[in-house]
Amino acid sequence: MSYYEQAMPPVRDQRLKIGDSFSGLACEILDCSKSGCMLTRNRLFWQTGACQMALTLMMAATVERAAIVMHGPIGCGSQLHALSVQTNKGKAQRGKSPVPPVWLSTNLQESDVIGGGEAKLRQTIEYADREFRPEIIFVVSTCAPNIIGDDVEEIVRSAQESAAAHVVSLHCPGFKSRVVASAYDAFYHGLLKHLPLSPEPWRDFVPHAENGPQGDLKRIEYENVKGRTINLWNATSIGVKDEEELTRLLGALGLKVRVFAEYSSADEMRLVSQAALNVSMCNVHDDYMLSFLKEKFGTPYLIAGMPIGFRDTRRWLGAIASHFGMEEEARRIADAEEERAKAAIAPFLPKIQGKRVLLCGGVVRVGTEAIVLKELGMDVLTFRAYHYDNGADEIYERVAEEFPNTRLSVSNQWFEFCNQIKKLKPDLVVSHNGTQGLLAKLGVPAVQLFDADKSFFGYGGMFSLLRRIVFTFKNTSYQKRLSAHVKFPYRDSWYEKDAFHYIKN
Repeated sequence: MSYYEQAMPPVRDQRLKIGDSFSGLACEILDCSKSGCMLTRNRLFWQTGACQMALTLMMAATVERAAIVMHGPIGCGSQLHALSVQTNKGKAQRGKSPVPPVWLSTNLQESDVIGGGEAKLRQTIEYADREFRPEIIFVVSTCAPNIIGDDVEEIVRSAQESAAAHVVSLHCPGFKSRVVASAYDAFYHGLLKHLPLSPEPWRDFVPHAENGPQGDLKRIEYENVKGRTINLWNATSIGVKDEEELTRLLGALGLKVRVFAEYSSADEMRLVSQAALNVSMCNVHDDYMLSFLKEKFGTPYLIAGMPIGFRDTRRWLGAIASHFGMEEEARRIADAEEERAKAAIAPFLPKIQGKRVLLCGGVVRVGTEAIVLKELGMDVLTFRAYHYDNGADEIYERVAEEFPNTRLSVSNQWFEFCNQIKKLKPDLVVSHNGTQGLLAKLGVPAVQLFDADKSFFGYGGMFSLLRRIVFTFKNTSYQKRLSAHVKFPYRDSWYEKDAFHYIKN
């Protein structure tokens, strides 16, 4: 049975060669990935982890005219209060109505864990549909109902018979996977199982046969538009500024760009199959959905790495252009853009030369960003990815060439990160958002690896990142003063050990 026919998507641990515990050289991580030993690596001690439900909710909360039903204890939905601020801003930036997401909880209690929560779930779906009239109801199945065995999929199926909204199940049993990126698959699996992804006649288009002699002309016009349309896939780490920069570059090739799936509506998602090419900036985000669209609709897809810096942006743009036979046009655009970008970043380069930097974040982004910062003259001490899967092998072949003797790691453990920073004493940390406060307590200046409000991709992204790095170096007194008054809960004996002492092969 295909993954896409199953009620629940497989977690990444089942679908890919994947790991979250590694320390070694770049060439060693490639050997480990290809031989499968990444699957056997583990730790003797864990301090923390992340819940995949958080990322699934980040994506679901952006969808227009949707309601979210949290099936679980009420605390599982608490983060939606903070997410509403982020999604409102994202909607406003994209010219959409900044309406906060509607969410409800089945509020499972101890008695529900014993007797089952299916009746509560059915009542909550019916209430959401009747009271709020959304276009989509996302049913987020958390750990508790997955442990007790609630048949969420059957409740969703039966509720759909009477509901006006599309009822979409999102299965988020976080205890099944140590890899938080399984969240992306959970979100996309819900879309492909429960939403119509093809245009509807009379609603989205007039059937050609009904148009008489003009039908052929309309069909030709439609096929021409479809033949030059690209679906660009975003995720929470790809903000509106990135979307605008990439749309600008692709528009220069004469291509029409649509962005999915965040900040989309049910009506927009019906058109997802009407494109010549699906383009993802990161296999971690989108490979599950793009593989489905190719299997279901025959739409080819391209995952050519992240367009960060000169070389990777040129490579990314050229890969897309080659699909449409426009390699020469892409080369001319890249030449002109690089000339302008080099002039713009020239004043910043002397201020970062030789600065020692440590990177931390998603596997594709840190690998690509490390190469770019090295090209710009920074000294990359090390970098660590939250997880590693075989989809990143192509990028890390280049990483191995650029950093043959640089130690890198796969880790999402804060105690290991603290140990690294104490030992290496970097001038700057480029890290996943949400970590800057903790890094300041360690006395280290930090720049976010991505920021949904700022640009990181393309030529504009390089200028934006360099400007932020230079600004950060102008005044680091806050971090120094803060760190003098903060003590982390680790013994001195821990800092004397290797940062990855607890990883076992």
